[in-house]
Amino acid sequence: MINKKSSSYIDEIKKALEELGGTASLAEISAKIEQNGSLVYMQTNPNWKDNVRATIQRHCSSTRSYRGADDIFYSVYGLGEGYWGLNSFKEKLQAADIQPIEQRQINTIMLNDTLTETERETLILARVGQGNFRDKILKKYRKCIITGISDNRLLIASHIKPWRSADNIERISSENGILLSPLYDKLFDKGLITFSKNGTIIVSKSLSSCDVNIINIDVNHIYLKEMSYELRRNMQYHNDMIFIK
Repeated sequence: MINKKSSSYIDEIKKALEELGGTASLAEISAKIEQNGSLVYMQTNPNWKDNVRATIQRHCSSTRSYRGADDIFYSVYGLGEGYWGLNSFKEKLQAADIQPIEQRQINTIMLNDTLTETERETLILARVGQGNFRDKILKKYRKCIITGISDNRLLIASHIKPWRSADNIERISSENGILLSPLYDKLFDKGLITFSKNGTIIVSKSLSSCDVNIINIDVNHIYLKEMSYELRRNMQYHNDMIFIK
Protein backbone atom coordinates (compact mmCIF):
# COMPACT_ATOMS: atom_id res chain seq x y z
CA MET A 1 0.00 0.00 0.00
CA ILE A 2 1.29 3.46 -0.91
CA ASN A 3 1.52 5.93 1.93
CA LYS A 4 -0.42 9.15 1.45
CA LYS A 5 2.65 11.15 2.28
CA SER A 6 5.13 10.71 -0.52
CA SER A 7 8.89 11.29 -0.46
CA SER A 8 11.15 12.41 -3.29
CA TYR A 9 13.36 10.02 -5.24
CA ILE A 10 16.39 11.32 -3.34
CA ASP A 11 14.77 10.76 0.06
CA GLU A 12 13.64 7.25 -0.84
CA ILE A 13 16.98 6.20 -2.30
CA LYS A 14 18.83 7.47 0.77
CA LYS A 15 16.37 5.72 3.08
CA ALA A 16 16.70 2.46 1.15
CA LEU A 17 20.50 2.57 1.24
CA GLU A 18 20.53 3.37 4.95
CA GLU A 19 18.29 0.36 5.61
CA LEU A 20 20.59 -1.80 3.46
CA GLY A 21 23.71 -0.86 5.40
CA GLY A 22 25.00 1.90 3.14
CA THR A 23 25.66 -0.01 -0.10
CA ALA A 24 23.43 -2.06 -2.41
CA SER A 25 22.77 -3.05 -5.98
CA LEU A 26 20.36 -1.00 -8.04
CA ALA A 27 17.92 -3.93 -7.91
CA GLU A 28 18.10 -4.04 -4.11
CA ILE A 29 17.54 -0.30 -3.85
CA SER A 30 14.46 -0.46 -6.07
CA ALA A 31 13.09 -3.48 -4.20
CA LYS A 32 13.52 -1.71 -0.86
CA ILE A 33 11.81 1.44 -2.16
CA GLU A 34 8.93 -0.71 -3.41
CA GLN A 35 8.73 -2.47 -0.05
CA ASN A 36 8.68 0.83 1.85
CA GLY A 37 5.83 2.07 -0.34
CA SER A 38 6.35 5.80 0.13
CA LEU A 39 7.11 6.76 -3.47
CA VAL A 40 3.85 7.79 -5.13
CA TYR A 41 5.47 7.65 -8.59
CA MET A 42 5.35 3.84 -8.40
CA GLN A 43 1.64 4.05 -9.24
CA THR A 44 1.79 6.86 -11.76
CA ASN A 45 5.03 6.10 -13.63
CA PRO A 46 5.71 2.56 -14.89
CA ASN A 47 9.34 3.58 -15.51
CA TRP A 48 9.99 4.78 -11.97
CA LYS A 49 12.92 2.38 -11.57
CA ASP A 50 14.67 4.09 -14.48
CA ASN A 51 14.24 7.36 -12.61
CA VAL A 52 15.81 5.82 -9.52
CA ARG A 53 18.91 4.97 -11.56
CA ALA A 54 18.97 8.38 -13.23
CA THR A 55 18.63 10.17 -9.89
CA ILE A 56 21.56 8.25 -8.44
CA GLN A 57 23.71 9.03 -11.45
CA ARG A 58 22.87 12.74 -11.34
CA HIS A 59 24.04 12.82 -7.72
CA CYS A 60 27.25 10.84 -8.18
CA SER A 61 30.27 12.88 -9.22
CA SER A 62 31.96 9.98 -11.03
CA THR A 63 29.19 9.56 -13.62
CA ARG A 64 28.74 11.35 -16.93
CA SER A 65 25.29 12.48 -15.81
CA TYR A 66 26.67 14.54 -12.93
CA ARG A 67 26.22 18.27 -13.48
CA GLY A 68 27.19 19.72 -10.12
CA ALA A 69 24.23 18.58 -8.01
CA ASP A 70 24.74 17.45 -4.42
CA ASP A 71 27.28 14.61 -4.50
CA ILE A 72 25.35 12.06 -2.43
CA PHE A 73 26.18 8.65 -3.91
CA TYR A 74 29.27 6.77 -5.07
CA SER A 75 29.91 3.74 -7.25
CA VAL A 76 31.08 0.98 -4.92
CA TYR A 77 32.99 -1.18 -7.40
CA GLY A 78 33.14 1.03 -10.49
CA LEU A 79 30.39 2.22 -12.77
CA GLY A 80 29.85 -0.96 -14.77
CA GLU A 81 28.27 -3.26 -12.22
CA GLY A 82 25.51 -1.09 -10.76
CA TYR A 83 26.38 -1.15 -7.05
CA TRP A 84 25.85 2.13 -5.23
CA GLY A 85 26.60 3.57 -1.81
CA LEU A 86 26.01 6.64 0.32
CA ASN A 87 29.00 8.96 0.56
CA SER A 88 28.14 9.50 4.22
CA PHE A 89 28.82 5.77 4.82
CA LYS A 90 31.86 5.51 2.55
CA GLU A 91 34.71 6.02 5.00
CA LYS A 92 33.25 3.58 7.52
CA LEU A 93 32.57 0.89 4.92
CA GLN A 94 36.00 1.19 3.27
CA ALA A 95 37.51 0.03 6.56
CA ALA A 96 35.14 -2.95 6.78
CA ASP A 97 36.29 -6.47 5.92
CA ILE A 98 33.14 -7.11 3.93
CA GLN A 99 30.57 -4.90 2.26
CA PRO A 100 26.87 -5.28 3.21
CA ILE A 101 26.29 -6.32 -0.42
CA GLU A 102 28.47 -9.41 -0.13
CA GLN A 103 27.28 -10.16 3.41
CA ARG A 104 23.71 -10.43 2.10
CA GLN A 105 24.93 -12.74 -0.66
CA ILE A 106 26.70 -14.92 1.91
CA ASN A 107 23.53 -15.01 4.02
CA THR A 108 21.58 -16.16 0.98
CA ILE A 109 24.04 -18.99 0.42
CA MET A 110 23.88 -20.00 4.09
CA LEU A 111 20.08 -20.20 3.94
CA ASN A 112 20.01 -22.13 0.67
CA ASP A 113 18.66 -25.58 1.58
CA THR A 114 19.53 -26.99 -1.84
CA LEU A 115 23.26 -26.72 -1.04
CA THR A 116 25.20 -29.07 1.20
CA GLU A 117 27.29 -27.67 4.03
CA THR A 118 30.44 -28.41 2.01
CA GLU A 119 29.04 -26.57 -1.02
CA ARG A 120 28.17 -23.56 1.12
CA GLU A 121 31.66 -23.48 2.59
CA THR A 122 33.26 -23.83 -0.85
CA LEU A 123 31.26 -20.92 -2.27
CA ILE A 124 31.96 -18.64 0.68
CA LEU A 125 35.70 -19.40 0.74
CA ALA A 126 35.85 -18.65 -2.99
CA ARG A 127 34.88 -15.03 -2.25
CA VAL A 128 38.40 -14.38 -0.99
CA GLY A 129 40.14 -16.71 -3.43
CA GLN A 130 40.49 -19.57 -0.98
CA GLY A 131 39.47 -23.21 -0.67
CA ASN A 132 38.62 -25.35 -3.67
CA PHE A 133 38.64 -22.35 -6.03
CA ARG A 134 42.24 -21.49 -5.14
CA ASP A 135 43.27 -25.15 -5.49
CA LYS A 136 41.81 -25.26 -9.00
CA ILE A 137 43.54 -22.04 -10.09
CA LEU A 138 46.91 -23.12 -8.62
CA LYS A 139 46.66 -26.46 -10.41
CA LYS A 140 45.71 -24.84 -13.70
CA TYR A 141 48.33 -22.07 -13.86
CA ARG A 142 51.03 -23.05 -11.31
CA LYS A 143 52.59 -19.57 -11.45
CA CYS A 144 51.67 -15.92 -11.88
CA ILE A 145 50.71 -15.58 -15.52
CA ILE A 146 52.55 -12.24 -15.76
CA THR A 147 55.64 -12.44 -13.57
CA GLY A 148 56.23 -16.19 -13.52
CA ILE A 149 56.47 -16.24 -9.71
CA SER A 150 55.71 -19.78 -8.51
CA ASP A 151 55.86 -19.46 -4.70
CA ASN A 152 52.28 -20.16 -3.59
CA ARG A 153 52.69 -17.76 -0.67
CA LEU A 154 52.99 -14.90 -3.17
CA LEU A 155 50.14 -15.88 -5.47
CA ILE A 156 46.48 -14.84 -5.49
CA ALA A 157 43.66 -16.72 -7.19
CA SER A 158 41.80 -13.81 -8.80
CA HIS A 159 38.23 -14.00 -10.02
CA ILE A 160 37.75 -12.62 -13.52
CA LYS A 161 34.03 -12.00 -13.18
CA PRO A 162 33.84 -10.86 -9.54
CA TRP A 163 32.36 -13.20 -6.93
CA ARG A 164 29.68 -10.64 -6.10
CA SER A 165 28.39 -10.65 -9.69
CA ALA A 166 28.90 -14.34 -10.53
CA ASP A 167 26.47 -17.20 -10.13
CA ASN A 168 27.35 -20.14 -7.90
CA ILE A 169 28.88 -22.13 -10.77
CA GLU A 170 31.03 -19.20 -11.92
CA ARG A 171 32.17 -18.52 -8.37
CA ILE A 172 34.14 -21.77 -8.21
CA SER A 173 34.92 -22.35 -11.89
CA SER A 174 38.58 -22.59 -12.95
CA GLU A 175 37.51 -20.75 -16.11
CA ASN A 176 36.64 -17.72 -14.00
CA GLY A 177 40.03 -17.24 -12.42
CA ILE A 178 43.65 -16.39 -13.14
CA LEU A 179 46.75 -16.61 -10.96
CA LEU A 180 48.50 -13.32 -10.21
CA SER A 181 51.09 -11.88 -7.85
CA PRO A 182 49.73 -9.20 -5.46
CA LEU A 183 50.56 -6.09 -7.51
CA TYR A 184 48.94 -7.41 -10.67
CA ASP A 185 46.01 -8.82 -8.71
CA LYS A 186 45.35 -5.32 -7.37
CA LEU A 187 45.65 -3.77 -10.82
CA PHE A 188 43.25 -6.35 -12.25
CA ASP A 189 40.79 -6.08 -9.35
CA LYS A 190 40.69 -2.27 -9.63
CA GLY A 191 40.13 -2.41 -13.39
CA LEU A 192 43.48 -0.81 -14.20
CA ILE A 193 44.46 -3.71 -16.44
CA THR A 194 42.53 -6.37 -18.29
CA PHE A 195 43.27 -8.92 -21.01
CA SER A 196 42.28 -8.88 -24.66
CA LYS A 197 40.68 -11.83 -26.44
CA ASN A 198 44.19 -12.58 -27.74
CA GLY A 199 45.62 -12.79 -24.22
CA THR A 200 47.61 -9.54 -24.19
CA ILE A 201 47.37 -6.95 -21.42
CA ILE A 202 45.31 -3.79 -21.95
CA VAL A 203 46.23 -0.90 -19.66
CA SER A 204 43.74 1.67 -18.41
CA LYS A 205 44.30 5.22 -19.63
CA SER A 206 43.81 6.30 -16.00
CA LEU A 207 47.15 4.70 -15.11
CA SER A 208 50.00 7.16 -15.69
CA SER A 209 52.70 6.37 -18.24
CA CYS A 210 55.24 6.78 -15.45
CA ASP A 211 53.57 4.06 -13.37
CA VAL A 212 53.19 1.84 -16.44
CA ASN A 213 56.93 2.10 -17.03
CA ILE A 214 57.78 1.46 -13.38
CA ILE A 215 55.49 -1.59 -13.27
CA ASN A 216 57.08 -2.69 -16.54
CA ILE A 217 53.91 -3.81 -18.28
CA ASP A 218 54.54 -5.49 -21.62
CA VAL A 219 51.43 -4.89 -23.73
CA ASN A 220 52.71 -7.02 -26.61
CA HIS A 221 53.33 -10.27 -24.76
CA ILE A 222 50.63 -12.97 -24.88
CA TYR A 223 49.97 -13.99 -21.28
CA LEU A 224 46.82 -16.06 -21.78
CA LYS A 225 46.99 -18.63 -24.55
CA GLU A 226 44.27 -20.94 -25.85
CA MET A 227 41.53 -19.26 -23.84
CA SER A 228 38.35 -21.33 -23.56
CA TYR A 229 34.97 -19.93 -24.56
CA GLU A 230 33.97 -19.66 -20.90
CA LEU A 231 37.16 -17.84 -19.93
CA ARG A 232 36.76 -15.46 -22.89
CA ARG A 233 33.17 -14.75 -21.83
CA ASN A 234 34.22 -13.97 -18.26
CA MET A 235 37.09 -11.80 -19.48
CA GLN A 236 34.68 -9.91 -21.71
CA TYR A 237 32.61 -9.16 -18.60
CA HIS A 238 35.76 -7.81 -16.95
CA ASN A 239 36.49 -5.73 -20.07
CA ASP A 240 32.98 -4.28 -20.17
CA MET A 241 32.12 -3.88 -16.49
CA ILE A 242 35.32 -3.65 -14.44
CA PHE A 243 38.05 -2.25 -16.67
CA ILE A 244 38.47 1.55 -16.56
CA LYS A 245 38.90 2.61 -20.16
